[in-house]
Amino acid sequence: MPNTTKATTTLKASELTAPLATLFTPAKVLGISSPNRIMASPTKVENQADTDGTVTPALIRHYTTLARQGIGTILVESAYVARQGRMHRTQLGISEEQHLEGLQQLVKRVRQEGAAIGIRLSHAGAKTSAELSGEYPVAPSEINFGRDFDISREFDEGDCEEIILHFIHAAERAEEVGMDFVEINGGDQLLLDQCLSVKFNNREDGYGPDSIPNRMRLATEIVQGIRNRESVHIPIAYYFSVMDKVEDGFTPKDLAAIIRVLEKSGVNILHPITVHALNHCFERKKTLIEWTARTFKGLQIMDGSIKSPQLLQEAEELKIADWYVMDRSLLARPQWFAFLKRKLITEQS
Repeated sequence: MPNTTKATTTLKASELTAPLATLFTPAKVLGISSPNRIMASPTKVENQADTDGTVTPALIRHYTTLARQGIGTILVESAYVARQGRMHRTQLGISEEQHLEGLQQLVKRVRQEGAAIGIRLSHAGAKTSAELSGEYPVAPSEINFGRDFDISREFDEGDCEEIILHFIHAAERAEEVGMDFVEINGGDQLLLDQCLSVKFNNREDGYGPDSIPNRMRLATEIVQGIRNRESVHIPIAYYFSVMDKVEDGFTPKDLAAIIRVLEKSGVNILHPITVHALNHCFERKKTLIEWTARTFKGLQIMDGSIKSPQLLQEAEELKIADWYVMDRSLLARPQWFAFLKRKLITEQS
């Protein structure tokens, strides 16, 4: 049973020394008002929506419990923007008008607990099947992810136009139901990640692997499409994973190129993730967020195994991140916010 006792979501500045006091001070940036700078770790709740993609009471309980426990900003994970891009039979959807009522209730309930709320917009690309989505999957190239998925067909110009419109309409719906921001999912080996990957992208046109701008072209066209829509004013975040110690992984030059095209397209918030956010990247003495801050001038979310108060303190001492995604192992602790407050105050006394 979840703990229903409302946790304290603000701390007195006198209780913490700088720089940690600023973590728990209410803030408003880009119109996003939150009681603190802590964001929930994406928590894999694909099995809690209805089979038509609508919000269920279980989904509302999940996110309102996180808000009640002290999370300042809730990120609703992986809502599909088109049925063709659905990953799971009970995945949350934002592709149709029937999804709006439940999403409005979710926003209302989370806001009642004092938290801000955004939603991640996703398209599965090759990670789906005709049985699940009603259509054969599309991706940058033919991709076979295994027996649970159909081999994708290579998307054409018409497919791209449809996909861009799906994301635009999803952003419109997100703003209509009251979300504070949308996050485009460019990770998790889904469609936009497949485009970026030289392993999966074997095209020979302007979306092909010859350059970072080409590999990021669909992503940037989506962001530009949302940004140019007169009816949409919502901030846009972009989520992507950075692997620097694998074959065909990113180089510092690649990372800078990715960030430049995202910023130019209109991304307000960057959400890069790596296995350990405080480890050094590219075999040099800089964390991922220190690398991204060299190029990106907007807001940033720091994400990657922040699972203790000590790591949170180290992260804040960098004075770069605007939000911190806490590891789910910490969030699983009942009354985690009170625990975090107690630990931080004890260590500084």
